[in-house]
Amino acid sequence: MKSVSRSVRLMLAVVFGLAMSMSFTASASATSDAPPAPEATWELSAYEQRLCIPANAPYFSYFVGFVSGHWTSPLLSEVDGLPEGTTYQLDESVPPGDNGDRSVGIIWLFVDLPPLDYGDYSATLTVTDGTSTQTMPILIRAQEKWGCGIA
Repeated sequence: MKSVSRSVRLMLAVVFGLAMSMSFTASASATSDAPPAPEATWELSAYEQRLCIPANAPYFSYFVGFVSGHWTSPLLSEVDGLPEGTTYQLDESVPPGDNGDRSVGIIWLFVDLPPLDYGDYSATLTVTDGTSTQTMPILIRAQEKWGCGIA
C-alpha cells in the first residue's frame, strides 16, 4: 500500500511540476512574442502655455493644443487642474488626420475663469489616441497686472 501511495505522490509531483513549467513557459513566450507597442506617429507640443492676468477679476481666454504628425484613431482630450469655479469648453475628440511636419492648433480649450486669488494655478491638457498619451502643461498666474513678463 505504501508503494502505491508513494508512486501516486511521485506521479502527482511530476504532473504538477510539468504543469507549472508549461504555464511559466507559456507566459514567458507570450510576453517575448508580443509585438512592441507602436510608437506615436503624432506629437502634442509640450510647450507650457501661460496666461498671466490681474488677480481678483474674472477672465475669459483660451489655450491651444498644437499637434504634428498623423493619427488613425480619434485624438481624445481632457483637462485637469483648472482653478476651482472655472467653466470650460474643450474639443474632446479630433477625428483621424494628418498635419505632416506642421504643428497645427487643432485642440481648443476655452476657459471662463472666476476671480482668482494671487498665485500660480497649474493644469494639464492630456491627449490620447488610445495607444499613446501625451500632455501639455498650462500655467495660469493671477498677479498684479496683465502679461507674462520675465520674472
